[in-house]
Amino acid sequence: MIVYAIIDLRSSPDHPLGDAVETFLRREDAERFIAEVRGDDPDLASYLRIEEREFDAGAENESQATGAVML
Repeated sequence: MIVYAIIDLRSSPDHPLGDAVETFLRREDAERFIAEVRGDDPDLASYLRIEEREFDAGAENESQATGAVML
């Protein structure tokens, strides 16, 4: 399964909420989320990126990043 995680470049993997701000199943939804944030707070939006992640069926919460797209 492919998901699109919105990451904040200022956060780190050991952050209490993890590195994802929000996760979507469709890329269009992830892009819309960033566009909405950009309209409200362009400075914050400049730190957000979409990262494509693939999850294996049956794996216990293990993820593997397959690529990142800079917006």
